[in-house]
Amino acid sequence: MYKHVLIPTDGSPVGTKAVKEGVELARALDAKVTILTVVQPFHVYGLGVDAVAEPEHRLHEDEEHDLEDTRLAEAAAETLGVQAVHMTAEDDHLSRAVIQAAQSRGCDLVVMPAHDRIGLLGRSHVDSETVRLLAECELPVLVLH
Repeated sequence: MYKHVLIPTDGSPVGTKAVKEGVELARALDAKVTILTVVQPFHVYGLGVDAVAEPEHRLHEDEEHDLEDTRLAEAAAETLGVQAVHMTAEDDHLSRAVIQAAQSRGCDLVVMPAHDRIGLLGRSHVDSETVRLLAECELPVLVLH
């Protein structure tokens, strides 16, 4: 059925859960996994040096944390006998990066974490990037929340 599962993650609890469940699904399907971390580019719009130094420093800390989470996910997949690789993409839109990664890696299923969003109409389990992915992706997308 499915032979290559793409799992985008951001290191959040929901993202970590998606990796765990996506790897278990891949194991049941005898499929391989690509774990994708999407990093948003660091944009500077006319800020002074003091305003830029702290966020850039925090960005590198976040990247190291994400890499550690990914290493743990790859190790967990390997323990279950699932072939897993990690890739990083830089894009302002998660959905676009997911679609490009799925195409370039030959994936046939996306397991997507959904983050709770609270807006004017109350709580939603589907954020805007998940909605965009569902609208634009030609592959099946399994949304976990």
